[in-house]
Amino acid sequence: MTSCERVKKAIHFQGPDRIPHLLPDGRENDILWLWLRRPPERQPWTQYGDRERRIDEWGVVWEKSERNSMGEAVVWPIPDVERQAEYEFPDMNNPEYYEEARLNIEFSKGNGEVKYCLGVMPFSALNEGTHCIMGLQAMFAAYYEHANDLKALIARMAEKQRESIRMLADIGCHGVMGYDDWGLQDRLMIGLDLFEEFFLPLYRENWRFAHELGTDAWLHSCGHIIELLPLFIDAGLNVIQMDQQENMGLENLDRAAGGRLAFWCPIDIQQTMVRGTVDDIRRYVRRMMATIGNHRGGLISMAYSTPQAVGHTQEKTDAMCAAFREYGVYEK
Repeated sequence: MTSCERVKKAIHFQGPDRIPHLLPDGRENDILWLWLRRPPERQPWTQYGDRERRIDEWGVVWEKSERNSMGEAVVWPIPDVERQAEYEFPDMNNPEYYEEARLNIEFSKGNGEVKYCLGVMPFSALNEGTHCIMGLQAMFAAYYEHANDLKALIARMAEKQRESIRMLADIGCHGVMGYDDWGLQDRLMIGLDLFEEFFLPLYRENWRFAHELGTDAWLHSCGHIIELLPLFIDAGLNVIQMDQQENMGLENLDRAAGGRLAFWCPIDIQQTMVRGTVDDIRRYVRRMMATIGNHRGGLISMAYSTPQAVGHTQEKTDAMCAAFREYGVYEK
């Protein structure tokens, strides 16, 4: 079984030999995760009074100080959503930015590695992408005060996303991935009625388009999103990537989506990976296999990309990788 076959069988519940892996332990992995180049920022960090400012490729102005070293958005390029049609999106889908990913896919094939090629869409987010260019507070108000203008802006973002999907499929990706956080710690960011009105039809259209091109649809979304999973499934999502599960519960996630939606997950990054012991980590992986991974597939392993930022020690990361490899094998 090749890596690509293993991932596809896990996604579509067709009985892989083991769960697919994308782990940092230097051993065999199954996914070629492709991030594309981006347009240059319009202005790098520049001194601005007692602060520093930069302007990103979207036109968002960021400020940072010594006390706020990561920076925060302070000016958005769409201050008035009624004039959203005047905003020009950055050239994220420039074919030049896809060339390195295409070469990586070709190199992988030529090297005899039949990996599952997962491309991250340059236009990856309908929700986050929209509030990043108009501001979250303004977007919340626009749901009620300028609904048609907001829908038009989100639809423009979705059109750009379909272009990303087509271009990723053209270079040989087996799956296309978006990033759209929808949850707070204990609830959704917006009501289900707003989600179904403003976003669900566009997700459905874009994921259908992905399937027509022969690719699987993947989405990262963190927070308490269990209510959305049945809607995602109905709209055509194949894989949900979530970094936390304990705020919803593995058993609850399994009841909501097990056997219908595949999960690409590390161990919960806020709970067990921080507060648990090595034995807790091993037990948690066994629970993942017994719930969301227990449907002739349904689970893909990974590790959080910046473990130090969330308090994960090397010992615990090593224990997680070892547990995924040890317990992630399916009986013949």
